[in-house]
Amino acid sequence: MKNKILTVLLSVALAITITFATFSVYATGSINIGDTNGDGKIDLADVTHLAQYVAGWDVKLGEGATSSQPEQIGTKFDNANEANIWDDLPNKDDVNILMWRDYTPTEEKLIKDYEALTGVDIVTTVTTDLEYPTKLVSMILDNNAPDIVKFSANIFPSLIIKAMQPLDAETFYLDSDCWNKKYMDAYKINGKYYGVSMSGSWLCEDTNYVTYYSPSVLRSCGVTTMPYTLYQQGQWNWDTQNQIIRKVHASGLTGISMQSYDSFMHSAGVDFVAYNGSEYTNKLGSLTDSDLLSSSWVEVANLKVDNCLTGWALNDFKQNKVGLFTGIAYGLYNEGDWFSSSFAKELEAVPVAGPKGKAAYTPASPACWGVPKKASNAEGAAYFLRYFLDTSNYNHSSTFHTAQFESVFNIITSAADKKSFMYGRGVTDHITVNTYDYICNSLISTAPKDITTKLNSKKNTVDTGVSRANKDFKNLQ
Repeated sequence: MKNKILTVLLSVALAITITFATFSVYATGSINIGDTNGDGKIDLADVTHLAQYVAGWDVKLGEGATSSQPEQIGTKFDNANEANIWDDLPNKDDVNILMWRDYTPTEEKLIKDYEALTGVDIVTTVTTDLEYPTKLVSMILDNNAPDIVKFSANIFPSLIIKAMQPLDAETFYLDSDCWNKKYMDAYKINGKYYGVSMSGSWLCEDTNYVTYYSPSVLRSCGVTTMPYTLYQQGQWNWDTQNQIIRKVHASGLTGISMQSYDSFMHSAGVDFVAYNGSEYTNKLGSLTDSDLLSSSWVEVANLKVDNCLTGWALNDFKQNKVGLFTGIAYGLYNEGDWFSSSFAKELEAVPVAGPKGKAAYTPASPACWGVPKKASNAEGAAYFLRYFLDTSNYNHSSTFHTAQFESVFNIITSAADKKSFMYGRGVTDHITVNTYDYICNSLISTAPKDITTKLNSKKNTVDTGVSRANKDFKNLQ
């Protein structure tokens, strides 16, 4: 449309210029139609100036006669509430969502508010986390696909390859600043986005990792400086963490419980694989003892040998039998089911520790939300997600157990925070589920001196998933 207007304006300007050599128009000042800036030619600057004085033409090409730059206008999704985009919905059809759990009170209110605001009904199918991918595929095969589904690193890329469609840039206004491109880029395939994410949303961020602890428990074990204080002092790392773990263990408690044994690896910013947006690269096979990937697993193996480490032990942690508990940020959420409000008030959290003298990374498996194959209302999905994931649509601060929890959440969700996306599980399990856990469990059962050899021995196992995924990427339409 703009090109057509420019063509018409250039034709008008040229015709008027030829007919009237020095015709003056008095509006905000005197100008010559045609070569308005006197540079001896008719170009975009002249047309921009002329457009300001052509009555009745719906065009705005610039800010004034002296500027040749087009006006920079954001998309309607940039400032959705100010732009009142909800009055301009493409349709009022139902939006169908597949969830892996029931909604929290805040989520329920968001849905009710959106329905009242737009007149659109949100229809939800609830399944379990374990059955989520299978349920989605069965719904697609039954021609009953939902419009919105969630995915994260643990089911990437399998869910994308089997069940998702690339997002249309115009439908989702993908150039909008509202979307968290850092997370979306993590799951991009061959230059195409398959999901959107927003910064700070529980529905996108609660699977990034932190470490929890009870100050009173640590003090009873002889710890004088708390982890969060060490973090603020720039002294929170594997060494200071291990000092605390061993003090707790010496007092008869479990030093640390880890939701996932790969947390140390990711806190160093390394993984079994690397992903560049179109293919995976296997990092195993030629490791040396000095590589961070090896040394991170040596840290875990040393703790295991000394009986300072256990896997998932949330109940023991809630019974004050565990010093440090490294798990997803979901525990910070007062509408989750991990901690009661009274117990949470006794706790603090801290970003996950990294290797001494090196950058610390937050182990990250953030969620993105996309549209499956055969979905009937992608446009409705786009508008609903723009509302549903936006923390400005509810009192976000009120959803934290404590202000200290909120401060840690703000750290790990900030633009400056370094993330290590947890790709290894998804691609290793791409053919056979639980292959990744098999590798991790074998590593923690290995003597620390043999870790590098054990890691390199898993190259072919990881290659199986990597090769299949890379082949599948090439076949994606």
